[in-house]
Amino acid sequence: MIPFTNFSQDMINHMLPGQRAMQDTLLASDKETVTSGAVSTTAMFTDLSVTGTQAYTLADGPAGIAGMRKLIKCTVAATTPAGTLTITSPETTAGMVTAATFVFDTVGQELHLLWSGTKWRCTGLRRAGVKITTVGTTVLTGFNLCHNLSCSVTGTVSSTTTKSVPDGQFPGDYLVVSCSTAASTPIGNINFTGLTLANVAATDLQAIGATTDTVTLTWNGVAWLVVANSGITVA
Repeated sequence: MIPFTNFSQDMINHMLPGQRAMQDTLLASDKETVTSGAVSTTAMFTDLSVTGTQAYTLADGPAGIAGMRKLIKCTVAATTPAGTLTITSPETTAGMVTAATFVFDTVGQELHLLWSGTKWRCTGLRRAGVKITTVGTTVLTGFNLCHNLSCSVTGTVSSTTTKSVPDGQFPGDYLVVSCSTAASTPIGNINFTGLTLANVAATDLQAIGATTDTVTLTWNGVAWLVVANSGITVA
């Protein structure tokens, strides 16, 4: 399974018809579609078909096969989709920490994993979709695949602990936090693990209170770095 990832697109383009057919057959045999339940630890590619609320699990990778890669992609998202993938042994090493749960709710979301021999490590992902976040109410555990956290702020409200901005999953990961609703003298605060533009530690995105407010974040391995900000106080 693993060697097939070593084919570059140029190599594939120059294959003879018979070679191309063999490559397609091998790749097809290394792919599955899952609607719920256990995700294969041996198939390299998994398509998740998420209809309604579903639960998925990823057990430990094969013993003695460190370096195995896994790509999980949402290909169907219907009927208020919420597909929660739980990883039995996520990476816990500082700078490479991988979440134990990932929520798939938008077509195009992807999770790229590497089996170290003992842990699944996130090496990349593709974000998609918007997560409407009612500040002070919405639990954000597992929502590591949305492109935009869109805050709904009514009055003075704060999001802490499980309602905070989820950590990034690999260096270079990014996220946009914005405000879609602002009502009743809105002052919204949401905790995060971050750094300011001056490289000073920060724990809070404060004074979210207008639909023009937005902040763009990128993950450096241990914290979200604020790279652009409009209307939101970082403290």
